[in-house]
Amino acid sequence: MAEKRKSTGRVFNIPNLLTLTRIGLVPPIIIFILIQWSNKDVCNIITAVLFLIAALTDLFDGAIARSTNQVTDFGKFLDPIADKMLILGTLIAIAGSDRFAYIRLFVVICACIILLRELAITSIRMVASNHDGTVISANFLGKMKTVVSVASLIVVFTEEVIFRNGGLFGVHLLSYIMLSVTVLLTVLSGVVYVKKYFSYIDPRR
Repeated sequence: MAEKRKSTGRVFNIPNLLTLTRIGLVPPIIIFILIQWSNKDVCNIITAVLFLIAALTDLFDGAIARSTNQVTDFGKFLDPIADKMLILGTLIAIAGSDRFAYIRLFVVICACIILLRELAITSIRMVASNHDGTVISANFLGKMKTVVSVASLIVVFTEEVIFRNGGLFGVHLLSYIMLSVTVLLTVLSGVVYVKKYFSYIDPRR
């Protein structure tokens, strides 16, 4: 949904601080993914908990901002950036971790698709903002994509812990399925964004 810029309150309110907390949790999550502990299960569980805490800040910052009328353009700008840092940072770290070598290639492919989509949508947001001050908020598919992305990565962290010996059916099937759904929603939501806001990048203008 596109909205015009307007001042709605203090920049450093609780919702925005939660968003900043999400960004601050990204480095520890990456470190725990890359650490090679002797007990992989413990490391995976700690990583999943940190990641879940970071993801929950995304749920609460938006809910608090809307319920207390603390929605700001700074928050609308920072929130999607925090989401991208969390999801893409985690995917890149997984791709670089020997602990997840079994799914490395697929994660790299997923990360590339997600990154390309995010670059395209971010570019449209910038053009819209520069053109007439429009701030493009996340649509339903975009929000669903974020939720599924979070669920997918938690599955990647925990599938080996729950099912042992190669995850579901010995091939980490659940991780592959969840990541595939994430990529599908990423592409679909990107297409919806481009179709809806194509007028801002229409070469015939």
